[in-house]
Amino acid sequence: MTLVKVRFLDDLEGWAVGHAGVVLHSRDGGLNWDKQLDGVLAADIELQEAKQVAEAARDAEKAQERLAQAQQLVDDGPDKPFLDLLFVDARNGIVVGAYGLAFVTHDGGLTWQSMRSRIDNPSGLHLYSIERVGTDLFIAGEQGTLLRSSDEGKTFESLASPYEGTTFGLQSTNAGSILAFGLRGKAFESKDRGDTWQRLDTLQPVTLTSGLRLEDGSVLLADESGRVLRFQQGGTKASVLKITQPSYFTGMAQAANGSLIISSARGMLSSADAVESPEQINE
Repeated sequence: MTLVKVRFLDDLEGWAVGHAGVVLHSRDGGLNWDKQLDGVLAADIELQEAKQVAEAARDAEKAQERLAQAQQLVDDGPDKPFLDLLFVDARNGIVVGAYGLAFVTHDGGLTWQSMRSRIDNPSGLHLYSIERVGTDLFIAGEQGTLLRSSDEGKTFESLASPYEGTTFGLQSTNAGSILAFGLRGKAFESKDRGDTWQRLDTLQPVTLTSGLRLEDGSVLLADESGRVLRFQQGGTKASVLKITQPSYFTGMAQAANGSLIISSARGMLSSADAVESPEQINE
């Protein structure tokens, strides 16, 4: 089973999502995991909700279209991955994924509800990332999809995107802004809740794959060529960390001692053996 994203609320409680629509939960810091959701159950939840919507719908054509999409989801089997997740506390969380999949839980993952009717994504575009900034929730996806919720995920509205290509990641900052990044090295920052965006200079047109906010307020962005870019708080042009073992980087985290942990196609790396000047991380 390929896992795509892992997030922990604290030292013990965390969730992971990945292929086949799987959602896993750990209560002991990752030593043990329980499955809370998979693609079969997710498809059934979506189908049952689509049937309920169809029975009460005023727009019969739209309701039947959703019902057909839900039935197709069931017929396809569990072949669609979840790509990101966000838990705001131990009970309330959202998972998003391919073909517009989005589910919410209010009991720590014991039960799930479809969010398709809450999200303005009629074409079922892939949803790659979800992030929280203050009281707002943001979702980003393919073909310039940018969505914002100001009511704790009850509804999401479309935002004008600064880029028509795919956004693979979102990263909040200490200053309360949000970064969106993705294909061809495109990266943008919004300081006004996603209403307007400023272009960031990533130096090369290489697809960006992951982001990380450091304790000092700076933000790192990694790309598929093995570069790790650093943006100082408020800065718009990147500096480049000198990586001794560049690879296709898939994720980053900062350890309790301040060191950088990187996941890659070659396995796990730490700044002690991956960054030529580890002190750059804690400058």
